[in-house]
Amino acid sequence: MAVAVMLTPVASTSCQQAETKEVFERSAIEQKYLWATETIYPDKAAWEAEYAEIEKLMPKVMEFKGTLASGADSLLAALKFQDAIEPRIEKVYVFASLLSDQDTRVGETQAMESRARTMAIKYSQLTSWFVPELTGIEYDTIKSWMKENKDLALYAQFFDDTFRQKKYVLPAREEELMAMAGEVRSTPGNAYNFLTNADIKFPTIKDEKGQTVELDDSAFYLHMRSTDRRVRKDAYTTIVGEYAKYRNTAAALLNGAVQSHVFNMKARKYPSCLAASLDGSNIPVDVYNNLVKTVNESLPLLHRYQAIRRKALKLDDGVHAYDLFAPLITEQKYEVEYEDAVQRITKALAPLGPDYIAAMTKGFDSRWVDVYPTKGKRSGAYSSGTFLTQPYILLNFHKSYEDMSTLAHEMGHSMHSFFSRGTQPYVYADYDIFCAEVASTCNEILLQNYILERTTDPKVKLYLIVEFLEGMRGTIFRQTMFSEFEQRIHAMAEAGEPLTADTMGAEYGKIMKKYYGPDYVHDDLVDSYWIRIPHFYYNFYVYKYSTSYCAASNIAARIMKGEPGAVEAYLTFLKSGSSKYPIELLQGAGVDMTSPDYIRDAMELFEGLLDQTETLLKEIEG
Repeated sequence: MAVAVMLTPVASTSCQQAETKEVFERSAIEQKYLWATETIYPDKAAWEAEYAEIEKLMPKVMEFKGTLASGADSLLAALKFQDAIEPRIEKVYVFASLLSDQDTRVGETQAMESRARTMAIKYSQLTSWFVPELTGIEYDTIKSWMKENKDLALYAQFFDDTFRQKKYVLPAREEELMAMAGEVRSTPGNAYNFLTNADIKFPTIKDEKGQTVELDDSAFYLHMRSTDRRVRKDAYTTIVGEYAKYRNTAAALLNGAVQSHVFNMKARKYPSCLAASLDGSNIPVDVYNNLVKTVNESLPLLHRYQAIRRKALKLDDGVHAYDLFAPLITEQKYEVEYEDAVQRITKALAPLGPDYIAAMTKGFDSRWVDVYPTKGKRSGAYSSGTFLTQPYILLNFHKSYEDMSTLAHEMGHSMHSFFSRGTQPYVYADYDIFCAEVASTCNEILLQNYILERTTDPKVKLYLIVEFLEGMRGTIFRQTMFSEFEQRIHAMAEAGEPLTADTMGAEYGKIMKKYYGPDYVHDDLVDSYWIRIPHFYYNFYVYKYSTSYCAASNIAARIMKGEPGAVEAYLTFLKSGSSKYPIELLQGAGVDMTSPDYIRDAMELFEGLLDQTETLLKEIEG
């Protein structure tokens, strides 16, 4: 088994705080808005003590080497030792990671996170013999042992998954070398994180009122949603332009990440980097290809959306990249305080039942959420935590509808974690990332429909429908576009083609033009936008946003219709962790991920929203 730290990164809106446009120091924020890291360890000294104890314990795993084939009891003892120590390693990492992300400027916590990562890699090296030795036993022998020993039978899914991948397992020494290379292979992603979150400094711009405002990457989407086109353009050209100054460095870093994937592919003899990435979750490559193919078939709908945008915003020169996020009604805003957002989310998710709501309310009250942007804080949003901790949510909240939606999204991740860890034993407590975005997106959709159903003002209703459209554009179309780009640059690397700032920029520009169609005007600076996307370092992660949104849309629709058994099936999914393969778990929740039908259903929903948008625009225009 491998140490798995649950950290679900997701792009989100995060904005500056307060009317002064100032980003505060963390010390200025009330404690109730800060996540409760003290529930993991009371202080850094306690973390150091646990770190030292684990360092002493880890070598004991070597005592089990050479014993696995001795019998059921020996194999079980090794598995139980790992189940005891791995959650502690993850806990050490999560604490350090949270502290590092809450202020990336602090060298001490960066060092703590680095040490924790090194510890996890060292553990992987120490256990690199385990899978080769395990798969050296005849699988029929393992099955017979499980019949004799009920405790060992708990690991049936783990054994099935391990032996399924046996042909890609290397000899023990080679597995050790692969583990040793972990630190080197993680360097491009780590360097990118520090470059974009700590080192790059953004200039100021003038806001709608002519006031000078601090501009940072966490405020990007706030300015992209400005009703003032000049502000949008200034923000886009400033932020993306600042990234473009580092385009060669960024290209070298992303190439390093891709080459690490090529290294893994070749070492394990997978047919492609994509196949290697999907195999760990037992996802057929056709699921990925079906997504790209089906979304490409639906691109006329996205082109239609851009035509609506161009007309509504009177963009005579066409839709530029800095226009893609702009609201269609320039005078309409939807602002919500954090406490009100919590209340609305709670009411919107009531269809999921009292157990879900009670657990979520406890989460809000227990300071799962780190709410506001502060100086040095990591941008975006994610859900983190591990088997021995409560969930933790990093947020950058600034009163917008999208911030409220992001909170619902991340709470979906955290509730999934809460139920899985509370139901499953450690070996199955973390769900596969293929399933990760289903719970989060289901929350988003339930919230959107709750707010929309209670809105009668046509302008507010149009605003919310466009928010819904934007959610689908950003999650289905845009993430599939990113997936195509990711697939393309990996294919280039596999073929020995160079990955440079120019070649990657050209590929990104080509895909942008295809997706956004004839009303979109491509500016040269857009070719450097790929530098902004940290998810390209996550090894074919982004397609899961698209597949999960479509699956969540299917599930949410059945829950809102009151379909008998839909809620119960969904909650079972949330509680199942990784006790079955992802495709099976979603089948249990009512979605066949091997068919394109669930994607087409989402496209029909998108088309219906376009129809409503055009009708409301005509009504408002009189």
